[in-house]
Amino acid sequence: MSGEKIIKKEDKLNCNIGLLGKRGSLVLAAGELYFLSGKEKAFSTPLKEIVSVDARKGFGNGVDFLFVIFNENGKERKIKIQHLAFWTGVAMGNMTQLREPYFKSWEAAIENARSGKSTQQSNIGDLEKLAELRSKGVITEEEFQKKKKQLLGP
Repeated sequence: MSGEKIIKKEDKLNCNIGLLGKRGSLVLAAGELYFLSGKEKAFSTPLKEIVSVDARKGFGNGVDFLFVIFNENGKERKIKIQHLAFWTGVAMGNMTQLREPYFKSWEAAIENARSGKSTQQSNIGDLEKLAELRSKGVITEEEFQKKKKQLLGP
């Protein structure tokens, strides 16, 4: 892990592999996606073995999901990463604007890394959306800075 190029990393997530649940960090590195629980990799897969990535919103409970299906020893495995969302919608007059799944930027970053594209352009678009939410007062400066750090990397 030392000396590897980290593309994206996020802490304080939950990972379900089969019946087991772990808390830790999701890491997208050049050529690999893995989940760290403490100093141990709860799962690891080369990007070339990923079959699909799907970001989904939870159903009203504030939990969003990232599903990753990958090949391991000739068999498909599925993991589920969870994030507890800090808000479920944005009040706009009499309407509520539903948010995108929390992991949408992860989905794009993984797909871009798999295809060899730069994730910088995707992150800039996400950062612009966050700046707009901050200017409208939907998120605080602290929330903006935290998400900005996540998008731009360590």
